[in-house]
Amino acid sequence: MLAIILKDLRCYANSRKYRRIQFMVLCALSLFLFVATVEFYAHRRMVGTIEVGKQTYMLFIIALFFPQLWVLRHAVDALNMERRYLKIHGQNGALLALTPLANWKILTGKLIAVVLWAMWGILLIVPLFALSSYIGGFVLSQWLKCGVVLLVSCIFFAFIGISIALWTAPSQAKGISYGLVLLITFLPFIPFSLFETVPILAAMSPLCALLSILNASQVNLWLWNVGLFCVLSFLIFPVLVRRVRFCLI
Repeated sequence: MLAIILKDLRCYANSRKYRRIQFMVLCALSLFLFVATVEFYAHRRMVGTIEVGKQTYMLFIIALFFPQLWVLRHAVDALNMERRYLKIHGQNGALLALTPLANWKILTGKLIAVVLWAMWGILLIVPLFALSSYIGGFVLSQWLKCGVVLLVSCIFFAFIGISIALWTAPSQAKGISYGLVLLITFLPFIPFSLFETVPILAAMSPLCALLSILNASQVNLWLWNVGLFCVLSFLIFPVLVRRVRFCLI
């Protein structure tokens, strides 16, 4: 399993495309934080009642969520790279299927590699949070809660990407994955009476969970979101284990 993790991480690190994406995301988030800070400071001089740190980092955390959608691309590619190498470079996928590795180890190795690469991208922007000591921001508990939501959503998105790649063609897997995740994320924002009557249904959206943390809401949507994604991942995993080796051959 460790060999699978290292192999996939090496593929990501040696891919100019993935390095370029990560660099562009880092630059975009840094620029966004700088512009938001300047704009809110300028607005405070005019209005005088705005909390620069909280407003800036609220937008920054929301912006930080969207690069997580790249996890879907990595997850689909993590499986399709074996099929692609099978066609171009030989028997890579078939050899992996013939190894004595258990199915769950192959699947777990793929998932861990995807999550580690995505979390590495998040860790690169951690120094930007040091600015909160100068402009203000949120308390440590709120940062930690947001980190848990981002980590769990990253794992769940990886499950979605790999599961759809196991049952659909490579050309369709990314589109279906993005459609499903965007539906889950933005469905609670639709002005529908059911979501207003039962606010806990918003827990299906990690974006709603982040907003509830940043707004210090009394409804612990982030706990419901984390619990829901953990339960769904636990239920999906055995199904994927039965399918993964068949799709590698």
